Amino acid sequence: MEIKKRGTEESELPTILSFRTKSSLFITAIPWIAGIFIYSLSSVPLFAYYSFMDLKTKSLAGSQVSSVYSNPALICDEESSSLYMEYSDLFYGLNELDTGIPGYYPPGAEKIDVAAIFPYRNYGMGITHNELATAIHKESKTSFLLSRNLNDLIIRKFEERIDIAAAFNIYSMEFTHFPYENYSNAATTFSWDFFMRAKFSDGFEYGLAFKNLGNTDIGFKEEDPLPREFNFSAAKNFSNLKLIFSYQDCLQMPDYGLGAEYKIRGLNIMTGINSNYFSVAVAMDVKERIEFSLGVSMPFIGDIAFQPNLALRYYFSKVSAQDDRLMKIKMYYNKAQEAYVNKRFDEAVENWEQVLKLEPSHYLSKQNIIKAVTASKKHYFSLAADEYKKGNYEKAIEMWEKVIEIDPAHELSKVKIEKSRKMLEDGVIPAPAKELDERAKKQNLFNQATTEYLKGNYGKAIELWRAVLEIDPGHN
Repeated sequence: MEIKKRGTEESELPTILSFRTKSSLFITAIPWIAGIFIYSLSSVPLFAYYSFMDLKTKSLAGSQVSSVYSNPALICDEESSSLYMEYSDLFYGLNELDTGIPGYYPPGAEKIDVAAIFPYRNYGMGITHNELATAIHKESKTSFLLSRNLNDLIIRKFEERIDIAAAFNIYSMEFTHFPYENYSNAATTFSWDFFMRAKFSDGFEYGLAFKNLGNTDIGFKEEDPLPREFNFSAAKNFSNLKLIFSYQDCLQMPDYGLGAEYKIRGLNIMTGINSNYFSVAVAMDVKERIEFSLGVSMPFIGDIAFQPNLALRYYFSKVSAQDDRLMKIKMYYNKAQEAYVNKRFDEAVENWEQVLKLEPSHYLSKQNIIKAVTASKKHYFSLAADEYKKGNYEKAIEMWEKVIEIDPAHELSKVKIEKSRKMLEDGVIPAPAKELDERAKKQNLFNQATTEYLKGNYGKAIELWRAVLEIDPGHN
């Protein structure tokens, strides 16, 4: 822990801190300027990872700590190539800060988020930078965060139904302590976040997030543990409306949240509420590739009045809704074709049905479903017949039942099932496989010998009959 003397002239502190903040922001901007320059030369796609970071964190999974430590792995729903920047100015009320909860933003805190990811196929690796700075207010009566730099390395894998992300963070923090208002301490800690979201065809989505903030000497007590966060959410999509329920446990303090998102004519309206915050935000497309958003969070506790968030996203390769639909149709159709060729008929039918959900008039998918159902019946019937010949009557019944699941009116399968059950009830033991092969070979030779005899080839017929007697000397 590093203890620093801050001096006695309070009037100079905001100026010093402002200079330090502006310098830090300028230095931070250098790699992003360089990245945009590299993009213009090499067309490397970038896309943002943050999406209404503070708003969603507070309204749908909010807690006192979530407002301080953003979770980059919590937001995992942006797949288009883009660059994202967000600015927040956190206003406090006129009353003195007398809350005893450490980690609250002090009055007039400013925060900047910038984020980008370099995607490759279904994978993405990215970097984010989150910076906060504030002026010192002598009215404050508690310890609070003076400044913070948060840098993340994010690894993500996203599929049609599942998103998985992990983030590895480095925190650089500086706290001021009251009543020791002339002293502060700085600390660095490492942490990690994990997020997973699953989508289902019935419109349900489930999310799971875990944030481990590690330990740091944020106070005068060594290795003071920072809180962990666990979040679970469930959502249901109704056309343009999504309803969200969330549960969060932080510092062993459970919290529940309700949220909603509504999309209409280029507008995305979001709102949420829990025991700490009420939030609302609107996102709109300013131009074809530019999206602007404004959000406001209004806490129910402390002396905070409201916290606005401004964000701007630039899409390098924004995909229209129609293009996205056509891409999904092609993806499902190709998956169905591949499954059909490999005789995974159930999977093929499922994917062609997904095509019909997106395009109900898709003629080829309708015809292919009929073809796959017919092929599936023949496939299971053939498997059942093979199992019956081997004497595996239970397995044969299982296969014929699959035929009936596909076609309840398939009478031959019903007859075969009854016959197999009777064989099981009578205790008929099937002959060993070798014996069955010998019987088949003997019968085949006998039939050939009879054919040669009828043709008048008596020598050939006698030779074949002798072969039969070698297999079964008692044959007559």
